[in-house]
Amino acid sequence: MKLPSDTILEIAKNKLRAYLLNPNHPDGKAKADFFIANGINSETEWQFENLLKQQATQHEISKQLTTPFGIKYIFESPIVFPNEKTHVIRSVWIREATEKVIKFVTAYKI
Repeated sequence: MKLPSDTILEIAKNKLRAYLLNPNHPDGKAKADFFIANGINSETEWQFENLLKQQATQHEISKQLTTPFGIKYIFESPIVFPNEKTHVIRSVWIREATEKVIKFVTAYKI
């Protein structure tokens, strides 16, 4: 199953900059090291955002979970990075119970 075509996806800038691309973040350091090594940085962050949104709109949902906070959507598929290497990435998104927008939670290599 895929997300409906009219789905609105949102990625908070601080989720990318302060977490996934921050090599000093206590929980995100390993993720930042991986993404930076594959060509994602402040200049290509817009490209990374587009790649994550493409993954969520063009691929099947790998897993869907109902939580007390809303519905989580998990995607697992290959992504071609700016350095032209391909890695399978898991991205996690959530539609909170009272929202129409699906918000980005995290992403990492699997």
